[in-house]
Amino acid sequence: MKKILVILIGLFLANTAFAQETSKNSNGIITLDPPTILRPARYSHGKVVPMDAQMLFTAGQVGSDINGKYYDTIEEQADQAFKNLYDVVKAAGMDSENVLKITMFYLHREHIGIIINARNKYFGEDFRPNSTALVVKSLANEKILVEVEAIAAKVN
Repeated sequence: MKKILVILIGLFLANTAFAQETSKNSNGIITLDPPTILRPARYSHGKVVPMDAQMLFTAGQVGSDINGKYYDTIEEQADQAFKNLYDVVKAAGMDSENVLKITMFYLHREHIGIIINARNKYFGEDFRPNSTALVVKSLANEKILVEVEAIAAKVN
């Protein structure tokens, strides 16, 4: 009996070991988090988009206002950069549920918490896109402290 129980447990584990944690949103976009990789809290590992989706690729958005004025602090720039990014997503008729991937470029590693807080302000606390964060030596303009971009999709 013990041997049969061990075999049954082994078969169960073999069938679930490579099962994906998946979820599908109302746009038909599937989020993938394989069980073989630690599930992160603030981002996901993969997104699957239906073939008939409209795609949005944004330019990098920075911490400057409509007049081109750059804000002085990382808090202000992160807030403005994510506001600008959110405005581009909204202009495409999309929202945070449509965002597949966010890429963040910033100058100082210790600023990640500030940048995430700004991201959450515009896209929500439960926002889990694919995400890449890069600490870089410099950005295109010496006044820029952070730059963010996104890829989004909307099913037609």
